[in-house]
Amino acid sequence: MNKYLTCLVLLLPGCYLANGSPSDVKFWMKDGQIISVREIWNCEQKAYASLGERSLFLYNKFRNKESLSNEEYKELSKYIPKATLIVRQCYYDLGYRFKAPLTWCLTQDGDNTKICIENMKYRN
Repeated sequence: MNKYLTCLVLLLPGCYLANGSPSDVKFWMKDGQIISVREIWNCEQKAYASLGERSLFLYNKFRNKESLSNEEYKELSKYIPKATLIVRQCYYDLGYRFKAPLTWCLTQDGDNTKICIENMKYRN
């Protein structure tokens, strides 16, 4: 029994290797529903607006698929970590909880483990 369980735990995260694991946004749930694109964009707008006009300008330019210069992209990249924290709190304030399965958290195709650890406080 233990042998099968060990194999299962080791092999399941590998299932994402072919397609990559889904985005962490898919695991923000409320009443069994995934967060909507509209709510995601609203939270992102609020987050970047709270960081200042320049941050919001660059975010909107990026979201509208307008080309960013290298300097603008570097500047926007500096805002992303701060905005991400604000966005996650916004999701939580809207009643969403982070419900990623263990297999997703253990997958090594990105920052899944880091994301799960950072979002532990948003599980309940």
